Amino acid sequence: MQTEYISLTIMTLLFLFAWLPVSIGKVKTFGGKWANSNRDPILGKELTGWAARCERAHNNLKDNFPGFIAAILILGQTGQFDTGTAIASIIYVISRIAHYIFYGIGNVSGRAFSYILGLFINVYLLIKCF
Repeated sequence: MQTEYISLTIMTLLFLFAWLPVSIGKVKTFGGKWANSNRDPILGKELTGWAARCERAHNNLKDNFPGFIAAILILGQTGQFDTGTAIASIIYVISRIAHYIFYGIGNVSGRAFSYILGLFINVYLLIKCF
């Protein structure tokens, strides 16, 4: 399997399981009964700390992942994979995993750097489609 498709698979796994830390935080904050309900807001309680940051990181991933999916699928379908796209896809995966971790632990500079790196890589991959 091409490196780019492996990277897409890894990103899909991250996307599918990035909710888990958030859910753990929500159960700790709001309780198991709330988690098994319709999850209506509880007055006076809100998700804070690492769980809230992981939720924002997951939301950011949901916003940015479609561009990567499109780039990889277009590049693959048009036969444009090369060494540059392989390296870029690996860097993208590393930067997005780092972004999630840095966001979760509250490392602002690490979060910003990994976000910008992932964004530039995604733009590079999309430009390669033309």
